Amino acid sequence: MLDTLFRPRAVAVLGASNNTFSIGNRVVKNLITHNFKGPIYPIHPKEAEILGLKAYPSILDVPGPVDVVTIAVKSTLVPQMVEDCGKKGVKFVIIHTAGFREMGGEGARLEDALLEAAKRYGVRVYGPNCQGVMNSDPEVSVYANFTFTPMRPGNASILAQSGGVAELLNLNLRRMGSGFRMYASQGNASDVSTNELLEYFGSDPGTRTIMMHIESMKDTREFIESCRRIAKGKSLLAIRTGRSKAAAKAVSSHTGSLMQQDSLTDTIFEHAGVLRFQTTEEMISAGYALANQPVPAGPNVAIVANAGGPGIMAIDECVGCGLTLATLTEETKATLRAGLIPEAYVENPVDVAATANAEHFRLTLTALDADPGVDSILVTMVTPPFVDCEAVADAIAECAGRATKPIVCVVMTNENWASTVEKIKGAGIPVYEFPESGARVVAAMARYREVQKRLEEPPATVPGDRAAAEAILGAAPGGYIPQADAYGVLGAYGIPAARTAPMTGGRAPEGTLYPAVLKVDSPDVVHKSDAGGVELGIADDGGLQKAWERMSGAFPGAGFVVQEQCPRGTEIIVGLKREEGVGPVLMFGLGGVHVEALGDVSFRLAPLSEAGAARMVREIRSLPLLTGSRGVPAADLGAVQRLLLAVSQLAVDLPEIEEMDLNPVMVYPEGEGVKVVDVRIRKK
Repeated sequence: MLDTLFRPRAVAVLGASNNTFSIGNRVVKNLITHNFKGPIYPIHPKEAEILGLKAYPSILDVPGPVDVVTIAVKSTLVPQMVEDCGKKGVKFVIIHTAGFREMGGEGARLEDALLEAAKRYGVRVYGPNCQGVMNSDPEVSVYANFTFTPMRPGNASILAQSGGVAELLNLNLRRMGSGFRMYASQGNASDVSTNELLEYFGSDPGTRTIMMHIESMKDTREFIESCRRIAKGKSLLAIRTGRSKAAAKAVSSHTGSLMQQDSLTDTIFEHAGVLRFQTTEEMISAGYALANQPVPAGPNVAIVANAGGPGIMAIDECVGCGLTLATLTEETKATLRAGLIPEAYVENPVDVAATANAEHFRLTLTALDADPGVDSILVTMVTPPFVDCEAVADAIAECAGRATKPIVCVVMTNENWASTVEKIKGAGIPVYEFPESGARVVAAMARYREVQKRLEEPPATVPGDRAAAEAILGAAPGGYIPQADAYGVLGAYGIPAARTAPMTGGRAPEGTLYPAVLKVDSPDVVHKSDAGGVELGIADDGGLQKAWERMSGAFPGAGFVVQEQCPRGTEIIVGLKREEGVGPVLMFGLGGVHVEALGDVSFRLAPLSEAGAARMVREIRSLPLLTGSRGVPAADLGAVQRLLLAVSQLAVDLPEIEEMDLNPVMVYPEGEGVKVVDVRIRKK
């Protein structure tokens, strides 16, 4: 565990200095200023005193035990410093110094040397190339970091690989009137890992939400499992940088080419129960609220406004973000009619009018908190000069103290009413400046409740003949396996597919159904239609032989399969790609030859739950083409979901499958099922 790192008894600073513009000076100053509860030992070979503290020429000269040493010296000196710390019995070293593995070459060698020294003595290494750690718990109050924002206690913990991003989160939480519980920016993470820090924050009773900045993941499976455990009780928020880069390696399947790095990150976070944000501003705003307010039970929001326009703006944003305007009970409306002025509007949004006083706000918030159809409350208010706004703030704060539902406020005012805003914030109510900002925060809170529910969904199990599929794969060559074998694997899991048989020597396979389709079967031909490797509408044996002769000339040495020609339906694609260190990723979208041009696909990690399969289908933009429109009957979405669950089971059971495309799959009207028309399976 990392208790010694975040709750040290004593801290020494190697590289401490009286030079104001040095990292060592800043670390010592931060420890002193924030009243670290243990002894602080500056280390400097010549100085006798640093910032009023006795300095020591070496860590070996310090008289008492030291749990944590921060190091800010030249990179070439660090391995020896770590060696000395080991001899002293130090438990953790925080290495601020840069110039290690991130630089390659000699830097990587230096990092290896310091890690070897640490291992010899059982010293844990935090960093190098890192900011450090902070713990705002008043019993510890450790600021072992060289950054500048004053430490302010809060309920959100910060975990960021980038020191700049960590400080951005800290700075803006403070500006909003909040703070943090613990703070970790681990740089190269050569020893103490992101996953260890995540587990530690997750087990901390004082942490309600964890805000993460992720640049890379070293053990993704462990990360996912840790997040799934933690997210059941604490909200996990993340932003990942570098999302514009397509980091997927070149692959030949549709699934592989569509699985770019950003899609994979979204898929990992979705399965892990992490809320991903596109901007730091949105993540900080949501983290501020989740750290201070209860989680809503659902998506039903009630809006309270003392000015109509901002209330309407809040409605638009709430609905656009997937929230539902709560329907108020008759009892609630009767209470509001009896207590508010006649001009007030008592539906949702509740417009209490610009003249609303403290008692009007108290009555409204109390009634909405008691209404069983309300999950969260969003207050949008201006500060009229003809109203006692201080009293209104007191009433809101009082209601928040006993409320069972989250209250989020938007206060549109200027510096003359700063004390009004501070009173509301002081009650733990997050305050924002724009109606849209407040609405997005409420939506994020509702998303987290949905995450919690999803984490409780059991994975679906689908019957399949695993042994038969393994036998087929075991006999098949590596790489793309023959079509007949691929269809055999699908058949082992009951996946409906066009009747298919290999064709050799120009002879029609026994039992060929007409009209038929002839297809080339070669690992070198990826897009068969584009290459002229598909011939439709073959009427009889003679036509089949002629088609085979033509195609044999175009594709010498290739194999061929004959299929029944299935009726046209809505074309979809279902894919599977096994990502190293992650596991099997499933893909769903509209299929056919235009799948990559459209790019309208959804991804999930296997195994799927039944509800997860349904969400996967319903989140593509082209869903209306499957639900029926303009005289086109609705497609059999139930059959599509069963297909996804069968592929999910197959992916879990058969790790030797690297990639699989079912494209196209014909989807027929409701009740008529689906049929796979083409399949490609790549084996390890």
